[in-house]
Amino acid sequence: MSFTLGIETATDVLSVAVYAPHGILSERSAYGKRLHSVRLLPFIGDVLADADVNLGDLTGIAVSIGPGSFTGLRIGLITARTLAEVLKIPLVGVSTLMVLAAPLLSHNLPVCPILTSRRDEVYAAVYEVADGKMTPAVPPFAASPHKVKEELKRFPCIMLVGEGVRTFKESLSFPPDSGVIRSPQFLDYPRGAVVAALAFREMAVNPPADYKLKPEYLRPPGITGGFKA
Repeated sequence: MSFTLGIETATDVLSVAVYAPHGILSERSAYGKRLHSVRLLPFIGDVLADADVNLGDLTGIAVSIGPGSFTGLRIGLITARTLAEVLKIPLVGVSTLMVLAAPLLSHNLPVCPILTSRRDEVYAAVYEVADGKMTPAVPPFAASPHKVKEELKRFPCIMLVGEGVRTFKESLSFPPDSGVIRSPQFLDYPRGAVVAALAFREMAVNPPADYKLKPEYLRPPGITGGFKA
């Protein structure tokens, strides 16, 4: 049996899950700024116990690599890299924006995930399904909400998701007949289960083992020294 641990630390919601070929075995999520460093390891222990899976039973680890909180991404990446290297199992990084979009693509509409950045900017992308595969119609980028709104006007119909949509509600408002659809707000934060599910397919085809996996910030972090851990 294959078991994948999914770790999501890119936003204010910490989410960890265990995923198997037949679906999610366990998942735990909690909201709280600056608590990821305290909660992540206990959460991993909890979901493994809930799934009745030992750490040594894991066959892969998946982690959200951004964009998102610089501190959160570092915590998630360092933990995932360390566990994968110690256990000698595959490690896969998944775009945080892709994690947000994936659950909504079954509606056969392009999906634009939007996360709050700094300096009154957002992170955004547009994903769609082409030839049965999830592909970026607009690759991830950082910009002002106004620029994102202009980018979306070229899509006749599109769905928005992410806490950035709520944060910049006025800037990202559209007329009722615009073709822009707002997803339910309970889908606004990425889940560890989706991280694991997306990576599971990649591991089955071509198991990677990049223990030097780095976060995708989309812009330089406001810290010195870069990501060296």
